[in-house]
Amino acid sequence: MNTYELKNAYADWVCSTNEYDLFITLNSERELTYEEMSKLLCKLFYKAECDVFTYKKRELYKKKCRIERVCVIENYNKRTHAHIQVKTLSNFTNEQMIELLKEEYKQLTKTKEKQFLFDASVIANRNAVSRYTTKNTNKQLNDVIDLRSSFICKQSNKR
Repeated sequence: MNTYELKNAYADWVCSTNEYDLFITLNSERELTYEEMSKLLCKLFYKAECDVFTYKKRELYKKKCRIERVCVIENYNKRTHAHIQVKTLSNFTNEQMIELLKEEYKQLTKTKEKQFLFDASVIANRNAVSRYTTKNTNKQLNDVIDLRSSFICKQSNKR
């Protein structure tokens, strides 16, 4: 199994075994590289986790005080954007979770509310979302799970 097949298999496994509640597409007003988008996603979720759990708890309980998500960055020449599957926190509704992430994203990017920048919806068909998130074209890995900004809980079935 080559690297391409291994990454595809891992992406399919992650998206199909974990039950995520929200599907978010993030765009930006300016052109971002893969690395810049990855850093932006890390900051977004770090700020959201600190707002929800407080900085002290977030740093003390690094595996428990987290928002579970899979971040996939599409990197086509100048159209870099991200697709994210997010698990809603237990004490939040889907709408509250969307609002939290939308406000954090607006503050982080210093932009007004525009539909194309932050598009979120509740996942209705997990298989379709998983296939869309992990799609690849022409044997080039254009859609890559960004492990740096993702948080995949291996113990999610023990909750």
